This record gives sequence, structure tokens and C-alpha cells, in this order.
Amino acid sequence: MKLKNETEYRATLQRIEELLKLVGNDTPIDDPNLIELDEISDLVADYEDEHYPIK
Repeated sequence: MKLKNETEYRATLQRIEELLKLVGNDTPIDDPNLIELDEISDLVADYEDEHYPIK
């Protein structure tokens, strides 16, 4: 999966903020919220690398 546009990117950032309130250092690695956070964080990082590269 790949983020297709700015709208998807911003919605994913919002979801990350929601998930950060639900997980912490003591969250088990098999927790669905932590798994989702990990996966969508990678999507955001890929999108930012492509559309907002650091020079």
C-alpha cells in the first residue's frame, strides 16, 4: 500500500496522533494499535521521502 495524495497523507497523520494516545512503551508488540501505528508510520515516512525530501 502507498499513500496516493496529500489528503490520504493528512488523514494518516491524524490517525497516528490518535494511535499515539493508545500505545506506550509498555504496549505488547502484538497489540493491534501498535501494529497499525508501525505500519502507517512507514507509509508516512515513504510519502515524506518522496514528496518532502530533506536536501
